[in-house]
Amino acid sequence: MSNEPVVGANEALRLRRLVFYAADTDKINALLTAFVKKSGALSAMVIDQEGHMVSRQGFKIAGSDPTAMAALVAASFVSTRQVAKLLGEAEFTTMSQAGGQHAIHVQLIGSRTLEVAVFPISVKPGMIQVYCKELAKELEAVLKAASERKDDAQTPKLKEDFSKDMKDALDKMFGDL
Repeated sequence: MSNEPVVGANEALRLRRLVFYAADTDKINALLTAFVKKSGALSAMVIDQEGHMVSRQGFKIAGSDPTAMAALVAASFVSTRQVAKLLGEAEFTTMSQAGGQHAIHVQLIGSRTLEVAVFPISVKPGMIQVYCKELAKELEAVLKAASERKDDAQTPKLKEDFSKDMKDALDKMFGDL
């Protein structure tokens, strides 16, 4: 018999993944938009460590796919975590790379989220670090509040048989797929 507490389906999902409400994403979007304007970044994203996009603001960079970039950045960050361990560090919290036209800065926010900023190479690395560190503090406050939110009895919830009801409704509309 396990001594672990039994949690409901909503809390189990929250433990596996951060749950964002519209107000959370509005705050994140506002922070990213202000960051892009102030810093000269081309694009800024918040992604989870599995590479899922939470939010993105800024300009589309020619030839880039933001979804693919999120997945690749997350994978790259995981590999740098292993390098950190080889060096006796618990983990690295930032990663920066620069090419001929663009620089990218990745910052760990909390334990499950990454801030990703893409800059033109004309923005100095020191300024990138200053801007990204400031954004990280602001994002951390929003993400911490989202992760600590308690299951509110007044928040509308899906009924236990929602999946079955939805399947039945879709079958009724489109036939048994």
